[in-house]
Amino acid sequence: MMPINSFENYPMSWKPSIDKSEKPIYQALAVQLEQDILKGILLPGTKLPPQR
Repeated sequence: MMPINSFENYPMSWKPSIDKSEKPIYQALAVQLEQDILKGILLPGTKLPPQR
């Protein structure tokens, strides 16, 4: 059984590398999304992690 909130085996191709000490986390995640889209790292059709 996979532990709750563990995404190690989740089949997605984009994993954010945010500093979880930054608050609020949703803003750090939004910045990471924007940067990766602009850099061409995050392409159309890329699977994103679930909301949890």
